Amino acid sequence: MRIREYAAAFAGGLRDVYQLLFHKRNIIIVSERKVKHVPISGSLQCAIVVAAATGICWASYSTGSYYAAHSALKEQSLALRSVVGSKVNSSFSVLGEGDVMTPMATSKAALSSVDSTDLFARIADLENKLKESEESKKNFIEKVEQKTAKNIDSFESVIEQTGLDVSSLKSQVAAEKPAKKDFDRQGGPYVPDSVSDTSIRESAVISKLDELSVLRQIVDNLPVRKPIFGYQEMSSFGRRIDPFTGNLAFHAGLDMAGAVNSKIYATADGTVSFSGRLGAYGNMVEIDHGFKIATRYGHLSRILVEDGDPIKKGQVIGIQGSTGRSTGPHLHYEVRYNNQPMDPRNFLTAGRYVQQKS
Repeated sequence: MRIREYAAAFAGGLRDVYQLLFHKRNIIIVSERKVKHVPISGSLQCAIVVAAATGICWASYSTGSYYAAHSALKEQSLALRSVVGSKVNSSFSVLGEGDVMTPMATSKAALSSVDSTDLFARIADLENKLKESEESKKNFIEKVEQKTAKNIDSFESVIEQTGLDVSSLKSQVAAEKPAKKDFDRQGGPYVPDSVSDTSIRESAVISKLDELSVLRQIVDNLPVRKPIFGYQEMSSFGRRIDPFTGNLAFHAGLDMAGAVNSKIYATADGTVSFSGRLGAYGNMVEIDHGFKIATRYGHLSRILVEDGDPIKKGQVIGIQGSTGRSTGPHLHYEVRYNNQPMDPRNFLTAGRYVQQKS
């Protein structure tokens, strides 16, 4: 009776452990539209555990068998070499003092020749792979070279359309680069190194990539976005008849009239260098875009930025108005380089070109 009680208690304990480990579970799958519960029974969980344990045991057994077979094969190979060496030593001996080479030496020379042949074959294979790698590198450099040159021409074309001087802007970027610090000192004996054609082309490509990076930085800071949408051009850049005096005068910007209370947008990233009332401009915002390039937005009814604010391209900076020397609601838009006015139309044209290329 006591044995039966122990057996029943042991069986009950196993059943409790089984139910604890392999009770029914739900897998929750969450998607954008619904949450799904997938039930997994205890028997399926047990089967998965058994299958995983069996796989691990089989993998361990296979790995041990492989290493055991590999070790036995290595020992047999060493034994065979030892037997062959002893046979050669017992079968051949020195023939005499007048002989140039004994059969034993001939056998060693033959083995050495085989080893040398294998070595030369390996060297030749490595040389071929090295040549293939060098050729692949040349092809890659050539493709990068062509792509870089094409992009440089495109960026220079955009800058030239605005009327700006590409060389002058590049010089500004070079001048703004930080100088080497005092502790950045190097030295040592000069040891000349052989320079391959690939290395020279690689250095040239790196230099062109640096130039491309500079041009991209310049183009990204050009004010080529429209400052107002759905506008009608009222007065262009250059000479015109002044609306107040009726005399010929120079107009430093572009007058653009949009719908009532049209929003005015920044045409490039930059920093607000002025915001407030300024003479004939009325309420005006000036943004510094770097590279000595600035834009002005005049006659605003409201200014939505302050001096020193960082500005992102497309950010709303004010509302169209008719403050200052104005005959009606419109935006007076200027682009200046080195504080000299430039035709904003050229920048807007370049902006359309940039959008086509992007």
